[in-house]
Amino acid sequence: MEPGFASEVIAPGLHMIADVLGNHAYLVVGEKCALLVDSCGGFGNLRACVEGLTSLPVTVALTHGHEDHMMGSYWFGEAHLSPLDGGAACWDGSEERTQRIYEQVVAEGLVCADAPFALRDGARPRELPVADGDTFDLGGRTVRAVALPGHTAGSMAYLVEDCGVLLSGDAVTPIMCLFFEESLSIEGWAASTLGRMASLDFEVFYTGHHDHAFPKEVLPSFQTAATYALTDRGMEWEHNRLHEFRGIIHLCPSDTFDADSVDFRAVIDRWHELPARKRRRKRT
Repeated sequence: MEPGFASEVIAPGLHMIADVLGNHAYLVVGEKCALLVDSCGGFGNLRACVEGLTSLPVTVALTHGHEDHMMGSYWFGEAHLSPLDGGAACWDGSEERTQRIYEQVVAEGLVCADAPFALRDGARPRELPVADGDTFDLGGRTVRAVALPGHTAGSMAYLVEDCGVLLSGDAVTPIMCLFFEESLSIEGWAASTLGRMASLDFEVFYTGHHDHAFPKEVLPSFQTAATYALTDRGMEWEHNRLHEFRGIIHLCPSDTFDADSVDFRAVIDRWHELPARKRRRKRT
C-alpha cells in the first residue's frame, strides 16, 4: 500500500481508501475500467495508491466541491463534478484552504514536508460535468449518479447498483454540516437529500469520513435530528483548522458521545445570533 493511505475491500470490487487525515475515497472496479469516487485531501500520491489496487483505466467522479474530497484529483487529468459546485472559484478556494491545512499538518508532524502533495506536485484537473441520472459503465457493473443537494447545492452520490452500496460523500453524516454559503437550509436538506435517499434502492451508505457503513434503516433518525435542530437554541461552533467556518451546532439527544458512531446525531446550521437564554427565577 502506498505510504499515507489505508485501504479496505468493503464489497466485491469496491475499495475504501483513507488518507492520513481520515478523508475517504472509494474505488469501484469493473471488468473494463474503474471509477474513483472522491479523491481525499491531496496528502500522499493517490494515483500511485489507486494503481496499486487496479491496472484498469480510472475515471474520477467527485461528490461535491470541497477540498477534502477534491484535491487528490490533481494526480489525475480529469474529474467529474456537478456544475452547481464547480467552476474556477471553487477550485481557487479549495487550493487556498488546502495550502493552509498543509502548513498546519506539516508543523504538527502529521505529514512530512517532503511527502507527495497533490497541490504542489500535481495539476488542477479538467472539470467534466456530472448530472443526476448519469451512469458510468465499468464493464459488468454500473454506477449511477444521484443528486443529493444539501451539504452543497451540487452534492452528488454514486450508487453501486449491483452491491446495494451508496457512496454519499458528506450528504448525510452524524455531524451534518449545513453552515457553508453553498449549503441548503435544514428544511431543504431534509426534503432534497433525506427524502431522495429514502426512495433509492440500496442497503448501506458510506460517507466521506467514516470507516463503517450506515444502514439505510437509520435515515429516519436523521429526519428526527433535522426536526430537533429547527427548534433547538444550539451553541456556537468553529472549525478547528479553518476558523472562518463558523456555525451553530445542535447536539441531538443520543445515547452516545462518540461522534463517529452510527447513532450520534448533530446538525451544524449557518452562523446567526443566538437568542438570550431565559433566566430561571430564584426560589425565595
